[in-house]
Amino acid sequence: MHLADLARHDLNALVTLHALLDSRSVTRAAQRLNLSQPAVSRTLSRLRLAFDDPLFVRTHRGLRPTARAEALGPPLARLLEELGALLAPPEFDPASTTRRFQLATTDYGMHAFLAPQWQALKRQAPHLRLDIQAYSGSIEQRLDEGGPELALCVLGDQVPANVHGRELGRDHFVCVMREAHPLAREPEAAFTLEAFLEADHQLISMGGDDRGAVDLALARHGLSRHVSLRQPHFLASFSATQHSDLLLCVPGCLAASVLEHWPLALRRLPLEVASFSYWLVWHERHHGDAGHAWLRQTLFEGLETRYHALRRRLLAM
Repeated sequence: MHLADLARHDLNALVTLHALLDSRSVTRAAQRLNLSQPAVSRTLSRLRLAFDDPLFVRTHRGLRPTARAEALGPPLARLLEELGALLAPPEFDPASTTRRFQLATTDYGMHAFLAPQWQALKRQAPHLRLDIQAYSGSIEQRLDEGGPELALCVLGDQVPANVHGRELGRDHFVCVMREAHPLAREPEAAFTLEAFLEADHQLISMGGDDRGAVDLALARHGLSRHVSLRQPHFLASFSATQHSDLLLCVPGCLAASVLEHWPLALRRLPLEVASFSYWLVWHERHHGDAGHAWLRQTLFEGLETRYHALRRRLLAM
C-alpha cells in the first residue's frame, strides 16, 4: 500500500480495534481508551468499511471477533508495540524507572539463579518491579503471543528465528538422596546402575509426563526405573527426598544451590543422560527497547556469575 493510500485511513482506529480485540466489549474498550461508547461504535463502523468485514458479531458473552479480526490481532499487537517503542523516549534511567517487567521461569530457576540477583537489581533500579510467571510449555509461543518479556529456561540447540537469546552454560543431571539413605552410606563406587534401578524414585514432571530425561536415557538401553512419586514442583521434591528413601534426579546447578540448605547426599548418575543449556531469551519485538536491553544485560551478567559459582560448588562436592 502506498503512503497516499495510508493517508486516507484513520490509523488511530487501529488502537480502537486492538482495544476491542483485547476486551471483546465496546464499553470496556471505551473505558480503556477514555472515550465514549458512541465514539468507539462509530470507529468500529469505519473499521468495518475499511476492512470490508463485520470484524465482530454480538453474542450473549459479548463481542466475538470474526476470522478476519482474529487474523489481524497478532500483527496489529506487534505493530502498535513497535510504534509505541518508536514514540517512546530512547533513553532509560534505571535509578528512576518504575517499569514492571515480566519474566517466566520455574521455581527451580527462581531459587537457583534469579533470587540472588534481586538485591543487585534493586540497588541500580530501586523502583523497578519484576513479575515472575510460572514457566510452562512452549515458551517460544508464549513470547510470540505477547506473554512474558523474558524467560530463563532450557531450550534446544537452536533458538527460533523470532526469539533472541543468550546461553548461560550447560548442565547435567545428578542424583540426590537423604544423608541416611542406605546408598549414601556406601562408597560412591557402590552406586551402580543395578543399585540405581533397584531403588525407589521420584519424578518432577511439570507437564504431567510419565517419563523424564533419565527415563528416556534408560529406555534407550531397554531399561526402566520404579517411580512411586511424581510431582510438578522442584523445591518440594527435596523435602520429599529428605523425608524418604526416594532418589531424586535433578540438574546439577539446582542440586548445588539446594544442598547448602538441605542435609542431602549427592551422587553422579551411573548412566549417560544428555546435558542441556540454560538460556535467557526474549522476543524480537523487545530487542530494541532501552529498558529491556538494560534489564537483560544486567540480569545476564549476574546469572552468568551465579552459574559459574554453582558449577564450581558442584565440582567440589
